[in-house]
Formats: sequence, C-alpha cells, structure tokens
Amino acid sequence: MSAAFDDPNLVADAGLVPLVRLAARGRLSELVRESVRIEGAGNSGGANPAAKVTSLVAAMCTGADSIEDADRLRHGAMPQLFDGIRAPSTLGT
Repeated sequence: MSAAFDDPNLVADAGLVPLVRLAARGRLSELVRESVRIEGAGNSGGANPAAKVTSLVAAMCTGADSIEDADRLRHGAMPQLFDGIRAPSTLGT
C-alpha cells in the first residue's frame, strides 16, 4: 500500500496556519530583520533572513530535522497559504 500527495489543493501541514500567525503576532520577522545580518555570502544568500528564519521555524514544527526536509513546505497548496517560503538550497546560508 502507498499514498501519494499529488493534489495541488491539499495542505499536509495546515496546522502551521495558526503557528505562523502567532509568530507574526510575536513579531518574529521584525525581530529577525532588526537583529540578524548574513554577511559574506558571495551570492544573494544573505537576502531576506526573516523569511529564512520563518521558513526554518515552520519546517521544524512540521518535523523537519535537516535543511532538505524544509522542502516539504513547498508542496501542495502551501505556497498559497504562506508568502516567502524559501527553497532548502537557500535556507542553509
């Protein structure tokens, strides 16, 4: 038996909606913008640390334990629910 998550309208981790709203009310993005700087990246890897931190926190709350696991946030209808989801290749910066 196997299952496929292939419907573009499904959201595997819909429980993230209240969690991300709580992070927004707690000013997570603003706090990161005020205090985190990514310097020395040869490309655009230092861009938008607030979106990266938010993506990492959301991924960890869904059970991600590595950068590659953060890719689960980009499947199904997740991009319709959340702005600024970053690819795992940029989250490691």
